[in-house]
Formats: sequence, structure tokens, C-alpha cells
Amino acid sequence: MEDKRYPIELEVITPLSVGAGNDNEWVKGLDFVQIEGKVYVIDMQKVAAAGVDVEALTALFLKSDDSGISQLLGSKISELSRYVFDLPAKTDNNIKAFLRTQFYDKPLVAGSSIKGSIRSALFNYLRINEQKNEEVFGTMKDGTDFMRFIRIGDVEMPSTVLVNTKLFNLRKGGEEWLGGWKQLMNKTIGDYNPVGFNTLYECVAPGEKGFGNISLAVNAFSLLEKFGNARSPYAGKKRTLLNEPVNCLFQVINDVTKAYLQKERAFFLKYDAERSDEVINCIDSLLSMIPSDGSSCLMKMSAGVGFHSITGDWQYVDYDKTKLWTDGRHAGKKKYKSRKIAEYNHRLQLMGFVRLNALSQDEATKREQALQQRHEDQQTKILNAVKQREIDIQQKAAAEQARRQAVELEKLKTEEYNRLILQAKQDMNSELWDNAIDNLEKAAVLYPEKTEVAQLKADCQKAKSIAEYRLQEQKNAEQKFSQPLSEVIKGKVSAGNLVGTTVKWSKADGHTFSKSEQTAFISEAQKLNAGEMKKLKSKLSELEKVAGKEIIDQLRKELGIA
Repeated sequence: MEDKRYPIELEVITPLSVGAGNDNEWVKGLDFVQIEGKVYVIDMQKVAAAGVDVEALTALFLKSDDSGISQLLGSKISELSRYVFDLPAKTDNNIKAFLRTQFYDKPLVAGSSIKGSIRSALFNYLRINEQKNEEVFGTMKDGTDFMRFIRIGDVEMPSTVLVNTKLFNLRKGGEEWLGGWKQLMNKTIGDYNPVGFNTLYECVAPGEKGFGNISLAVNAFSLLEKFGNARSPYAGKKRTLLNEPVNCLFQVINDVTKAYLQKERAFFLKYDAERSDEVINCIDSLLSMIPSDGSSCLMKMSAGVGFHSITGDWQYVDYDKTKLWTDGRHAGKKKYKSRKIAEYNHRLQLMGFVRLNALSQDEATKREQALQQRHEDQQTKILNAVKQREIDIQQKAAAEQARRQAVELEKLKTEEYNRLILQAKQDMNSELWDNAIDNLEKAAVLYPEKTEVAQLKADCQKAKSIAEYRLQEQKNAEQKFSQPLSEVIKGKVSAGNLVGTTVKWSKADGHTFSKSEQTAFISEAQKLNAGEMKKLKSKLSELEKVAGKEIIDQLRKELGIA
């Protein structure tokens, strides 16, 4: 006989969590932050690439400073996060992350998880008495393990949300056991409080659907029966499950799920607490979804499964007859009494119920094409993101290069400016006024806004003007004293002016005080009035220094002032 392959649709009925493992949980103060009704799962690689101070961010995380983190990341907090969720309730516990595909980063319901739930149902169906797993399924060692003939593919889901969960527990009420909600490690109360000993799970929300396959290896099982070294236990039942349409397998699962839900309903009716009626309403809704013909199946799987469901639920006729703890502080308390309850869309629900629907070949083809298109779109998105990342890196590198060049240029500019200013000051000290002004004008081009240049230029121009004036005066004096002394001292009416001018003339151009100059001096001196003539007697000592004592004594004698 040929193997059978059934395309299936997995529809989430109540919040479903397929754990990615404890190592992948999101830790508060390390992975996520709760801000204004949102949970941001921070991507540290994006944070580092964006130039955020990672050490400062880490310090804020360690202090659980959500406000500080919000201020540091600012408006970029969403783009610097791997995921952003609505916050159903605050928690100090880790967030249980959902399993994801490695490449596309999509929520993944692993085929092994689905297979595990089916295995529990089949254990209940196949067994007759209280037996071990290998006594029912066979073993891998001799090739008789029945579950290797049922192959389940992974199912990719579109999206996830965060769901708050609480533990429904039992508490002592006098001599009776009552239902309640776990509030602290050693405290269970009747009132429902969403916060306190609560855990957030990343879940696929009710209503979401994914596509997968179930394969029944009919031929391989036939070969095992015909040529195998060992016979598989309960071979008749197993052969029927493989040879009949998948509806037969669905019906087995439904029978186990229905019995489980009915016992759960009785449990919550007996051990009630605030809002436990919502759980009962959820159970009633689930029971109504179980078809009588096996056209689909309802089963519980993954997080929140609990002892009864994970073991195939064959140990107890009802959950009121479960075993009791015999010693310690739990003495007298029922075992397997805790239930993980999710709150979604303002209603309390059992976790992890899904419905498997067999699809027609046409519908399966459409689903496969849609999934392929989704993968291609996602791949395009990833490739575009990679390209954009490369562009961002290149732009950032170019910007950094431009910044470094600007810094280097500014450094060179500053060095040149300082050199020009220093040179201008040295030129001013050397009275090289035009050189100084030229250097100052070059410095002004570099930093026109600096007042230092304008002040130095003004000082330089003023000093230049003074120097030019003095130079001109010197030239005028040199031109004046190049004439004969008779012309230079003509009209001097004071002894001081007459002597001083004569001294200057004598010093200029190496003039000598010859006979003609002496005659010219006596001629002008004789024109002085009596008062000036008296002064001339003492003033002649100044002229004596350049003309000699002998000549001046002769002048005094001729002027009658000896």
C-alpha cells in the first residue's frame, strides 16, 4: 500500500504557546522593557549600529530604569527593537518566547510538538492496562516505535501577541478544598488579580491559521509486519489508524480531548473561584467544537498542557479522585491540581487548544502557493533590509570619513590661522607693516568672524601711519639740512632755535663748521635781542660739542659774549 499524505490546516482556538526553551526566554532588565502599555524586546545589534551608548543602556537595564531607557532611545525605540507588543499586564518574571523559524523569524509550531500531543492521545487509545510507553508504542531499538510511522511537518504561523497567564490552584477553606488564584509563592486567594505571580507568554492568538502536513507511512509499517524482527504491540489498532483515512486518527484524538474537557469542567465546577465561570464557558465552547464524524480534531498542546493531558489522561475517571500528597506541608492536598489559565480578549481561557482540519488538494495547493509567496516576500524584505543596511553602513562610513576630513581640515585651518597671526605679530615688531597686513588679511579669510584679526590690522595700520609720518619728517629734515647753513638758520630769532638748528645741520650729511658757516652764524646771532643774546652765551656750549671749543671761543669773542 502507498503512504498517505494529508495537507492540514492548524487553527488556534485558545492562546497557543510553543516554547523556544528557557535559554531563549526574554529577561526583564536584559532583553525587554515595559513602557506606556508596550513591551519592547530590544535588539542590541541595532542599538550598537545606531551609535547608542550601549554601556549606558546596559546600566539602565540593570537598574530597571524604564523611563531612563525610554529617554535614551527616544523615538527610535521601536526601530531598535526586535519585536513590539501590547502589554497585557506588568510582570517582573521572564517572558516565555515562542519558537521561531531561523531564517524568516516567523512563529513556528514544530511538528514534534504536534506529534507529542497526538502521541498522548494515542497512548490513551492503544493501551489496555497501566503500561509503559514502549509496551504500547514499541521501541526505536528494534524499529517498532509506532510514532515513526506518523510524520508531522512544521507549521509556520503569521504572528504572535503577548498573553498574561495565572495559575489556578487549590487552597484550604476550613475542612474543604477551594479553588483560587496563585498570588505569591505560598499564597493562593479566591479573588482574581492579573498581577502577582503572573507570567507573560508569547502566543499565537485565537483565529490564526497555519498550513502543514500529516504523513502516514503505511508501506513502511506493512514491511515491518512482514519482515521485521519484532512485532509492534497493538498492531491491529495501529494498522487501522494508518490504513483508514485521517478522520480515524482525528476521531481518536477527539475522544480523548472530549473526555479530558468533561473532567476539567467538573473540576472547575467543584473548585470555583472568582471568574472561574469564564473558564467553564471556554470549556463548553471547546466541547461544542468537537465533531462527531472526525472531520476535524480538537487537541491540547504545548505550554499549559498539564499532567493529565500530557500523559494521555487515562489515570483518573475524574480529577476529584486524584492522589493526595502524603507528607510535608502539602499533606492531604490533591496532586495535579494546578492549571495555567490565559486571559485573552478580556476572557479567561484554557491554553493551547488547536483544531486540525484536513484540506482538499486544491486548497492545499493554494496554501502552499500562498506560503511560498509569503516566503518570497519575506526573503525580498530581508534582502532589501540587508541592502539598506549596507547602504546605511556605507553612508555612515562616508559621513564618518567626511567628519574626519572636516576635523582634519579644521585642524589645518586653525594651525594656518595661528601661523599667520604669529607671523603678523613678528612683522609688526620688525616694522614690516605691509607683510603684517597681508598675513592678517589671509587670516581674516580663514576666520572672518574673529575680532582679533580686525584689531591687529587696525593697530598695524595705525603704527604704519605713524612710521610713515616719521619717515617723511626725516626726509624733510634731510632735505632741509642739505642746504647751506646760512639758508637753514635764516630768521631764527631765539638763541635756542639758532643753536639747535645749527647743531642738527652740523650732524647731517657730515657737514663741517667752516669759516663761511661761522660767518653765517655770527650774522644771524647779531640779529638777536639783548635777552636772547644773554641766553646764547650758555647755549653755545651745545654747539661746542660738534664744532670744537676753539671755534666756539672765537665766536664768543666776535659776538662780545666771551
